[in-house]
Amino acid sequence: MLRFSMLLFAIVGLSLFLTGCVYLSVDQFMPYHAEALQADWSDLDSNSQGLILGLLRGLGSGAAMAGFAVLYMVGTSLVKNPRPYLVLLPSIAIGYSALLCFATYTVYVKTPGNPPLLLGIALIAVSSAASIGLVLSQRDRDAV
Repeated sequence: MLRFSMLLFAIVGLSLFLTGCVYLSVDQFMPYHAEALQADWSDLDSNSQGLILGLLRGLGSGAAMAGFAVLYMVGTSLVKNPRPYLVLLPSIAIGYSALLCFATYTVYVKTPGNPPLLLGIALIAVSSAASIGLVLSQRDRDAV
């Protein structure tokens, strides 16, 4: 159960890390951002472009670091006792995924854009399943 839970956490961590890397490396907004603003990147003045790139890179840096933290805790938990991360690992995985989903939902509801809302929901679901598995694996371990 522990290994399966860690596999799920690793999927979440890798997804967050790669999402962060994408957002850190972009030089303009995504197609759904254009839909949300109803404008092309070239339609924006340089100040607006700079602000949007800063916001995207802020989101990207948070996602990359949350993903890195999750991956680090997964790796350490597989080598050593996962007990030090019983609260922190689920908190970061579910917490950042939920905040990312909330931000995506805000764009979905308040603009005509079509952001990847299902990705956020999937990250929350996988993080929750991994967290339940982690708790159950420790409960089974403590019962022995």
